[in-house]
Amino acid sequence: MQSKRTLKKQIRYICGDLVGECLLIGEICPAEKLNEVNQLIVDLAVLQESTIQKTNFSYDKSPRDFSNEAEYRREKSKYVRAAFATLHKQFNASLSEAVHRMNLIAGLAKNAEA
Repeated sequence: MQSKRTLKKQIRYICGDLVGECLLIGEICPAEKLNEVNQLIVDLAVLQESTIQKTNFSYDKSPRDFSNEAEYRREKSKYVRAAFATLHKQFNASLSEAVHRMNLIAGLAKNAEA
C-alpha cells in the first residue's frame, strides 16, 4: 500500500493533467462551449479536494477492543485496505465521467470546425 503522501500527490497530478487538457479543449472549442469547459474545470477541482479530504480517516476501534495487539493490527489493516479500495473505485468512476465529458466537448468542437 502506498503512503498517504504519495497518494495525495498522484491525485493532484491526475487532476492537474486533466485540467490542462481542459484548457487545451477550451482553446479549440467554440465560444458557446466555454461555459461547459469552465464547469468541468471547477468539477475537477472539487473532485481533487474532496478525494484528498477522504484520504484522512481513522480506525474507530482501539487495541483494548481486541484480545491481543496482533488481532487489532490485522483488523485495522483490513479496514484501511477496504477504505482505500472504496476511495480508489469512487475516484476512478469520477475520473471516467470527467473524461467522458471532455470527449463530448472535444467532439462537439471538432464537429464545429468541419
